[in-house]
Amino acid sequence: MEQQGRLLVVDDDHAIRKLLERIAKRAGFEVETAKDGADALEMIEARDYDVALIDLMMPRLSGYELLERLSTRERRPVVIVATALTNGDLATVDDTMVRRVIRKPFDVQAVVTALTEAMQHLAEKRAMLTVADPAPKPAEEEKPAEATPPVNLEAPC
Repeated sequence: MEQQGRLLVVDDDHAIRKLLERIAKRAGFEVETAKDGADALEMIEARDYDVALIDLMMPRLSGYELLERLSTRERRPVVIVATALTNGDLATVDDTMVRRVIRKPFDVQAVVTALTEAMQHLAEKRAMLTVADPAPKPAEEEKPAEATPPVNLEAPC
């Protein structure tokens, strides 16, 4: 199976972390896990991830706080939120940061679809950046400047 990308699963519930890890690995992702937002932030600072699947309600550093900290980073993963919270609880989440919300308890296929769509979004974003900022061309050899004729010469008759 082709490698999909690097995923960070962040959830304080060990069983959910393991389930999401297993689902993502079967879908072709390289997966690492963190038990809370503080661990996740350390991992993100040490390594780039393509996608982060984040629970919102966690000890030490919540998913809300993690999203806030990620919003200040230039390079950040595509974010998917996995939560049992209601729409009212999600109203405080910065929707420019979150690509998709998956409701707990979640359907396995919904998780795979969300991860796949996140990678497609990332691939499209990278393609746009490549087109907007093409690779620099190799430096051409400098040609000697051609001699310019003196300005005050009279034209021949």
